[in-house]
Amino acid sequence: MNLWAFRLKQSRRVYLLTVAMLMVGVLLAFCGAALGATHNAFWQMEDPAKLVDSSGNNNDGTTTNIKGVSGSAGMGYQFNGSSSLATVPSSSSLNPGSANITLTLDAKFTQPPNTTVGDYDLVRKGLSSTSGGEYKMEILPKKNNTKAKAFCLFMDSSKTVGKIVNGPNLADGRWHTLSCTKSSDSVQLRVDGTTYTNPVHLGSISNSAPLTIGANTGGGDWYNGDMDSVSVDTF
Repeated sequence: MNLWAFRLKQSRRVYLLTVAMLMVGVLLAFCGAALGATHNAFWQMEDPAKLVDSSGNNNDGTTTNIKGVSGSAGMGYQFNGSSSLATVPSSSSLNPGSANITLTLDAKFTQPPNTTVGDYDLVRKGLSSTSGGEYKMEILPKKNNTKAKAFCLFMDSSKTVGKIVNGPNLADGRWHTLSCTKSSDSVQLRVDGTTYTNPVHLGSISNSAPLTIGANTGGGDWYNGDMDSVSVDTF
């Protein structure tokens, strides 16, 4: 083997080793983030008579006018679009403070929000006027109420807002997995594995408002569809 071929072979080995190390680093970082996530609340929605938290943090809630249906896994909840609501009292485990937070759920519906409803509140804790900030996941109408897209909003205690709306039309009668994440430097929306990001720096979020599923905290923005496997995680 001549000197040129030897050096080429050595350079190739170094390149392949560097690529392999980078791939391992990315994998370890991903696994570390996943392992570091904590279920602050996990509602599997098996019983329409009571919202049971299986995370161990006792974030059980009450339900109003909710029916049981086949969910994305086991049973799920059906919201009637006018009076269905689940409510969970505020707790320290539902207030992320300065920690990163992710809201995740499965949703299935056929009709976008109409002009009377305005939008669908899927998960919400606090309002724009709430002291300490708020967080929520919603479905917004698009294209003159003919399409529907997922929407994430996080507002910190200083009223700085990070939000994002993106993704495909969700009003197709199929189950979709949605998540909203607030990290130190961005807000992310994830729809069926595809991630959309909006860079923003947010501070602490902590309020005394109850967490509601399927409607606004004070009523309104009523969700019309099915829902399953709602979780609140910090990491």
